[in-house]
Amino acid sequence: MLRTPGDLFFLAEAVNSTNKFYSVSDKSARVYFLYSFLGGETMRFFSYGRKSVFSDKSDSIDNQFRMNREYCESKFSGQVDSWQQFSDEDFTGANTSRPDLQRMLSFIKGGFCDVLVVYQLDRLSRDVRDFANIYALLEEHSVMFISIKENIDTTTPIGRAMMYVTVVFAQMERETIAARVTDNMLGLAKKGYWTGGNPPVGYVRKHIVVNGKKHCSIEVDPDGARYVTQIFDTFLAYNCSLQGMETRFKNQGIRTQSGKFFSTTQLHKMLTMPYCVEATPEVYDFYAAKGCIMDPGSPREMWDGSVGVIIYGRSTEKNKKHQAQPPEKWTVCLGKHKPFMPAEKWLAVQSRFTQNKCIKDAKWPVPLLKGVLRCKCGNLMQVSRKKKVDGTCSSWYYCRKRMRQGVDACDMGQIKCDLLDEEVLELFRGITADPALIQKFVKAEAPADVTDLKAAQARVSACERKIGRLAASLALAEDSAASKYIIAEMERLDVELGALKREASLAEMESHRAAASAKDAKATAAEIAKLIHGLDGFDDKEKNAIARAVIQECTWDGERLFITL
Repeated sequence: MLRTPGDLFFLAEAVNSTNKFYSVSDKSARVYFLYSFLGGETMRFFSYGRKSVFSDKSDSIDNQFRMNREYCESKFSGQVDSWQQFSDEDFTGANTSRPDLQRMLSFIKGGFCDVLVVYQLDRLSRDVRDFANIYALLEEHSVMFISIKENIDTTTPIGRAMMYVTVVFAQMERETIAARVTDNMLGLAKKGYWTGGNPPVGYVRKHIVVNGKKHCSIEVDPDGARYVTQIFDTFLAYNCSLQGMETRFKNQGIRTQSGKFFSTTQLHKMLTMPYCVEATPEVYDFYAAKGCIMDPGSPREMWDGSVGVIIYGRSTEKNKKHQAQPPEKWTVCLGKHKPFMPAEKWLAVQSRFTQNKCIKDAKWPVPLLKGVLRCKCGNLMQVSRKKKVDGTCSSWYYCRKRMRQGVDACDMGQIKCDLLDEEVLELFRGITADPALIQKFVKAEAPADVTDLKAAQARVSACERKIGRLAASLALAEDSAASKYIIAEMERLDVELGALKREASLAEMESHRAAASAKDAKATAAEIAKLIHGLDGFDDKEKNAIARAVIQECTWDGERLFITL
């Protein structure tokens, strides 16, 4: 807010000499004001916040942003030219797979940041290697780094050393917490308790109190148990594959408990479920033979079939996705719940899976687009095969959604694998002959609208010129009655100028981001050209592996094939 004629005169003189405008709130700000007009720097600030879904004790992202802003406005009074905020909620600091972090780093690479502010070092990263890489990037682009809570001076060697020590302890804390949680969950499993998550089909969750402590277990759901038993009996009685089971259940109208048709994945998960089986010595031997970790507190002689089985470590979560663990990492224990599946029946089903796998591994060539091709409905297309009289096999791509839910859900018909595979191979051969062709299929971010950027910059310049003319008028009419109206208009334009500068800054950052994406697309095209060179010399499995690595999107709409590399 401009307050006195002296302020106005000071402003007018500064504008006359620089043709720029900054508002002056009081006389104490004049020194910095003059400094700005004589070439002093304002800085562009990035504020980053993160909060893990697993931690309720850390400060909220809004609080982190508030404290970051208050600190910078106090420490760098008048030097904040622009302020951009980036946040990742429900993301761990164990890696850098965070969308807003990556977006922020891309802007830093483009030179759009002077100062990066975080509330605490572990908000940026809890991994020493990741933090070192990020800090190296900041130094490379001359970005000042501020962590408010630690208040470490990174301009000195001892300050930088202390910063890395802090990150080491943050990583150690994360790993210690993870190990403690794992140990606690494993301890519960060894005591026979349910360690969390939805109970398996055929059971419901049950809370029990032992020695005054509340624990979670599972108990048999009679309706669910009959349902699972029916699935087991059908699989054994008809001697069919999972694919055959899926088709049979669809034809008979047998659905999952949620009312949908079964998939082969759901059937396999249910038929290999360990929790329902009687814990007998034979089941103990089955898991021991697979290389599982057998709980020493549950020796073989205790496996008398009176209770069910608890297994800990069958899967692990990484990047918010569950990944299956090999049997060598499973810990097999005796549960506290009652089983409902006879051991003989359960083992017979497991034996069938072993036999089917041996047969399946050596059968037919792998189609090129297996695991890549999607139907127009978005579902991954599967492969079906039919043996001919001459002993050869014809392969077809089909939509699983149509197979499971019928033509009302998806009307996509089958298509011979050879037809689509050959079309893609011809494309690859064409790219090998003419590498420039690949640019038509590599997906790059849409180019930024340069017109928008230029228009934003033009609006900033126009606003600055208006302010300059008004300031010059003030120098001539300092004591005039019109001065108060000119001041009011200048203050309105000052607010507008700040908004226009932020708009122009964002447009410039997006322009840089699009340009970087186009550059990455060219590099991707070069890598793809190397991969598909000499493709005809590979076998079917190698071709399929290359297709999976090269093709980003591949969709069949019934008439045309859409490919993005």
